[in-house]
Amino acid sequence: MKRVTAFLIAFILFSGTVLGIHTLIDKKAHFDPHSFGSWISSYKFFATEEIKENMNENTILTLGSSEFRHGKKMASHPANLFKDNALNMMMVGAGYYQSLFHAVELSALSDGVKNKKVVLILSPQWFTKEGVLAPAYASRFSDETFVAMLQNKKLSQKTKDYMIQRSKALLSGDPQTKERVERYERVFLNKNPSFYDQQYVRFYRGFLAEKSKVGIAAAAAVKGVEPYNPKKRVQSKEPDWAAYNAIARKEGQKGSKDNPFYVANRVYRKNILPKLDKTKNSSRNASYAESPEYDDLRCFLNVCRETGIQPMLVLMPVNGYWYDHIGFPKTERNAYYKNIRKLAAEYGADLADFAKDEYTRYFFLDKVHLGWKGWLDINESIYRFATEAQAK
Repeated sequence: MKRVTAFLIAFILFSGTVLGIHTLIDKKAHFDPHSFGSWISSYKFFATEEIKENMNENTILTLGSSEFRHGKKMASHPANLFKDNALNMMMVGAGYYQSLFHAVELSALSDGVKNKKVVLILSPQWFTKEGVLAPAYASRFSDETFVAMLQNKKLSQKTKDYMIQRSKALLSGDPQTKERVERYERVFLNKNPSFYDQQYVRFYRGFLAEKSKVGIAAAAAVKGVEPYNPKKRVQSKEPDWAAYNAIARKEGQKGSKDNPFYVANRVYRKNILPKLDKTKNSSRNASYAESPEYDDLRCFLNVCRETGIQPMLVLMPVNGYWYDHIGFPKTERNAYYKNIRKLAAEYGADLADFAKDEYTRYFFLDKVHLGWKGWLDINESIYRFATEAQAK
């Protein structure tokens, strides 16, 4: 009897502790929109509900890849430029986050996108002959967002099937994750789920939800993500683009010291100059003209169409100075630009086309990532797209 009593007391105390932690974490799930939005972390990217809870009518959901992590000390980086503006940018993406991940992510978040607009910053380097690499996709795969995609009633079966089959193919080297995907497919798409499948998914999803809440609260605290402050004042007026342009040029000239590639001088000295002879004409046979990434992007645009979200594609250029050095053919670069323009026109997507900026000085921080001028010009296009949405 004493053992039973002791067990019951322990269980009650344990349950109370778990409930207390859960309640405390729930209260801490509301963050400052700028601080949370510019925070780059897989804890955030995989936390579907937390992202939706921290989006408001002034949020522009902005999807991309590794450019978000670079140049955070520049005045033109969105984390700095929009810090005190009414517009807040919810950034989702890091290295190896590409079109397929973002199609699944948007499917999971669509009902939380209040202004019904989304920005996707395209990296030319996604569009290789291989497309997204299987190990890379597996490392970025999120069970939570995948299940939320399956549960999105606005998506057609055809669109869901594409994401399912493409995911299973890319997860072939990760049998455990692939097995879970197949189980989710049976449970949520009515493909004769067994009692075991149903119970497994139920408890595993519960575990993931609690893990996500604990993980995002702890990681946000460590990284200093600011809590929500309803009294914080923000500016509703448009940024002074001319003033920022002068700053970008000044920072760019100082940071690059006008090296031949107009990138950060530390990058030039450390990563480019020592290998200059070896990299000369090293990409003469490269191309972005054909890639499975285009079908993944088409899937993303189908998600936009079916969920009623208006996309803006940001057509990033290549660094013309660097691509000329490595011999990457201009015809193949132009083929990529034409392919994106064609897809944007086909789906009625807005297009911020920066192909003309291949040789714009200070547009890049290094070989591929946005620099002083690049971030500034793209931010201006995002601001105009977002505020037009708010005006309607």
